[in-house]
Amino acid sequence: MQSDSPNQLGDILIVDDLADNLRVLSNTLSNHNYRVRAVRNGAMALVGAKAAPPDVILLDIRMPEMDGYEVCRQLKTEPRTCAIPIIFLSALDETLDKVKAFEVGGADYITKPFQVEEVLARVNHQLTIQQLKKQVAAQQQQLEQLLTASPDLPVPERENTVQPEVLFAIANILDYSDRLCQNPAIEPEQYAALRVIHQNGQNLLNLLNK
Repeated sequence: MQSDSPNQLGDILIVDDLADNLRVLSNTLSNHNYRVRAVRNGAMALVGAKAAPPDVILLDIRMPEMDGYEVCRQLKTEPRTCAIPIIFLSALDETLDKVKAFEVGGADYITKPFQVEEVLARVNHQLTIQQLKKQVAAQQQQLEQLLTASPDLPVPERENTVQPEVLFAIANILDYSDRLCQNPAIEPEQYAALRVIHQNGQNLLNLLNK
């Protein structure tokens, strides 16, 4: 993750045409030790994201000239920005709006008026997923280097680190259980079960990181 100091949690780009929303989100995230950049339209978002890719983008849907859906589409076509998780922010709360957000490449969706705790939780969740992906890539690289350097090394001795497939599986559990919980048609029992699955995935991750 990009940050100006070891204590910063991540680099967040906020895109919203309303100054009040930018101020509230910027202050909230800055106070919780995130590095924050804020822009007021889609064109500036594209320029800023390409110049210095953030860790997460909070993107409003309803903006003049270029809406959030189009901004997301363009970001997902660029190699430099395609992997950045995008959390949509919108007063639109219809199921079709949420479906469209995910279809264009969104990672999450927050309905306005948003709660500070929800924004922080969802940003942290996306940062966790990104960190897991980086761990998977690093583990894979280490394993490949070890195999290349010692092709005759017995398999049990090679596996001295967590297998990338394990981390990738946990990342998928966390990501998809969280997405399924956002389905407005979900039954209370199903929601409760998914939250248990998500928490168990998080607990497993914590154990592996000890």
